[in-house]
Amino acid sequence: MATRIAEKGRDAERTAADILAAAQHVFAIRGYADAKIRDITAMAGANPALVSRYFGGKLKLYAAALDAALDARLITDLDRATFGETIVARFVEDRTDRVQPLPIMMSGASDTEAREVARTLLHDRIFAPLSDWFGGEAAMLKAARFMIVSTGFFAYRDQLPLDMFGGPVDSALREWLISEFQAIVDTP
Repeated sequence: MATRIAEKGRDAERTAADILAAAQHVFAIRGYADAKIRDITAMAGANPALVSRYFGGKLKLYAAALDAALDARLITDLDRATFGETIVARFVEDRTDRVQPLPIMMSGASDTEAREVARTLLHDRIFAPLSDWFGGEAAMLKAARFMIVSTGFFAYRDQLPLDMFGGPVDSALREWLISEFQAIVDTP
C-alpha cells in the first residue's frame, strides 16, 4: 500500500511538471490571453481540473510557469573578469531547450493581473539578485542596464527577429555586446 501511495505522489509530481512545461510553451506561443487551460492540459496529457488542483487556476499557473523560467544564477554564477565574453557566448551560442522567460513575460503584458505577476517575479527573481550581485551604490543602475541590453537582444532575436540575428551574430555586434556587458560589471 505504501508503494502505491508513493507511486501516486510521483505521478502527481510528473503530471504537475508536464502541465507546467506545457503552460510555458503555450503562454510563450499564444500569449496569456489566448492560452486556454484545455489546450495546455491536452498538450500535457492531463485533465483540465488538475490545473486548479495543482496550481489554483490560470493566473497562478502563469506565475508558476514564469517563475520556473527565471533563474538569476545563470548570470550571477559567472566570473566577473570574463563576464561580458561569457554572457554573450551564453546568449548567442546557447540554443538549448531551456525555456526563455521573455516570451512568457511579454505574453502577459496586456492583462493587468498577469502583467503585475510578471513585474513582481522579474523584480524578485532577476532584478533584486542582480542588484545584490553587482553591489555598491550603482547596483540598481547596473541591474537596469543589464536588463535593458539583454532584453533588447532577446526581443530582436526571438520575438521580433531581425535578419541580422538569423544566423551567427555579426562579429562587430558581438564585440559591442561583450564590451557593454563587461562595462556594466567593471564600472564603479
